[in-house]
Amino acid sequence: MSWENISNFKSYRLGFAFLLLFFLGCAASVNNNNEAQAQDTGAGAKLVQGVCSSCHKFSGQPESKFNLKAPDLMWGGVKYQRAWLERWLQGQEENLYPNGYRWDQAGGSGKHMSVSREEAVAIANYFEANLLDERVAKNAIDLSQFTEQEKELGAIIYKQYSCFGCHQIQEDGKKIGGPISANLFDSGNRYNVDWLYRFALNPQDFTPHSGEYLADVSGLGVRYIVGYLMTLGVKDYKFYEPWKSEYFQKADASRGSKVYKNYCTQCHGMEGKGDGPGAAGLDPKPAVHAALPLSDYPEDYLYNVVYYGGKSVGKSPDMPDWGLTIPPQDLADLIAYLRATFKGAPEEMPSAP
Repeated sequence: MSWENISNFKSYRLGFAFLLLFFLGCAASVNNNNEAQAQDTGAGAKLVQGVCSSCHKFSGQPESKFNLKAPDLMWGGVKYQRAWLERWLQGQEENLYPNGYRWDQAGGSGKHMSVSREEAVAIANYFEANLLDERVAKNAIDLSQFTEQEKELGAIIYKQYSCFGCHQIQEDGKKIGGPISANLFDSGNRYNVDWLYRFALNPQDFTPHSGEYLADVSGLGVRYIVGYLMTLGVKDYKFYEPWKSEYFQKADASRGSKVYKNYCTQCHGMEGKGDGPGAAGLDPKPAVHAALPLSDYPEDYLYNVVYYGGKSVGKSPDMPDWGLTIPPQDLADLIAYLRATFKGAPEEMPSAP
């Protein structure tokens, strides 16, 4: 064997030894982390079983609040955002129930007990590992394309369907609404969206016979109200802006003319003069597109009036909400056609919402 081969062999041995030590170190680190996690979960279990369970229930079936001291937490690991939960446990958040969980009992609005940061972390670990709910599907609702207009529609539903009667929110810096159940002015920082969505489908599944209201809301309406609640308390919430999407970048007015004919001419007329066959029985009459400078209208206004209907921008509710009917690319093409074709009197242009 040459000296060169011997040297290479020694290098291989040193390299292998280094890699072995590296992987053993990684394995030890993983084991240490797992052990620390297990210790935290064990500490959390002692706190939950020894302290929290004196008021909260962590197993069994949901019950009426009138049989309980405090909210059921069998699903606590999927209900709350971890950062909020840790703050709450340390006494850094406002009381959830202005008149106490049991509003029917006097003196129930006292401050919730608090624990140290280490204890809060241990309890949160226990929640995440043990307090799950198979009814709460992961990624059950996607709000990545939630728009500001949808938030406004959710706010309307919130008040129309009596949520306002029991849950407080904030408007112009003031708390408004009935102080009966949990306040919701910081719900976007508190709840996991998948749990909130499942709860909204049927609150009675979680708090039976407790005054929770099962509203006759469509699936789309549930999306609006859940999305609305997930914006509350969130600073600079990032709304989706469809008119900046790839569909609008590829929009084609010539294709849009066909969409206009298929969906709009029945009321607005073939040349946009508001004289389609459906116009005869409508009051107010359809907009006369030929007289409007739609080329100068804000893109978000045109999108909202077509997608969400006339009522969404304060116009006639007879103007349908075409969003679920017209595919995204067709809708973008339609708006491109409106902007390219109708360039009427500027004085008719509405102010941007």
